[in-house]
Order: sequence, then C-alpha cells, then structure tokens
Amino acid sequence: SLNQLKLSIDAINLPEGDMTALLASLRYRLEPRFKASDIELLWDVDLLAPLASLNHKAMHHLQFVVYEAISNVLQHAHASQLKIELRSTPQGGAQLRVIDNGHGFDPERQMGRGLSSLRERASAIDAVLRVTSSPGNTVVEIVLR
Repeated sequence: SLNQLKLSIDAINLPEGDMTALLASLRYRLEPRFKASDIELLWDVDLLAPLASLNHKAMHHLQFVVYEAISNVLQHAHASQLKIELRSTPQGGAQLRVIDNGHGFDPERQMGRGLSSLRERASAIDAVLRVTSSPGNTVVEIVLR
C-alpha cells in the first residue's frame, strides 16, 4: 500500500507520455522488493520519445497496469527472473512487456480481480493488453499507439 501511494505521488510529477520515466520511477520504488525476493531484474528499456496519447490520467492507468503485473510476479509466480522490455513500434507507439520465468497460470481462468482490472485500465487508455502464460514464460504485453 505504501508503494502504491508513493507511485501515485510519483505519477503526478511524471512528464506526460514519458514511458521511460514511468518505468524508471517504478524501478526505483520497487528495487528493494526485488532484492528482498531474490528475483533478478533484467532491464531492457529503450529511451522513447514521449507519446502524445498519454496524458497524466493515462500515465496513472499505465503505471497501475505495470505495477500490478510486477506485483503479481513478486507475489505469485515463484520466478527467479523478471524482465522489463520497452520498445517503440513501427507505427510510432510503444510495446511494453513484463516477462517472468515463474510457474505460469491459465490467463483464461478468473483468479480474482487482477486480470480484469488490468484489461479495464488498458482499455481506458486505448492500449492492447495481451497475457500469455506457460510454465517458465509468462508475458504481460501492453501495446500503445
């Protein structure tokens, strides 16, 4: 809860559309949790130009989606690695992926509100959300235009 509060405060000060800054803020706030959980964080983030489609409200939604995806790995995946990837798309948008090597799960099975909340928030910012999972490879992908 304290991390979420700090991240909400951070979101207020993030430059609109700057996904790189958003991820850097998340990394800064969550790094102690990674170290405490013995999960190796692999960081493969390109420096992207700000996306005009991401106003402050959209940045907050995106921050929550990424935080929830990371939090799920820390709490449920039993992973030893977590990789964060950010790339530009040929259309000028962005592709963000949260990948872990945990035990996997069935994304079609409703296990609480987590996935439906991610889908709602992604839809609110007109992003495409894809979740694929198998043992050793779970990917939460967010594509923004």
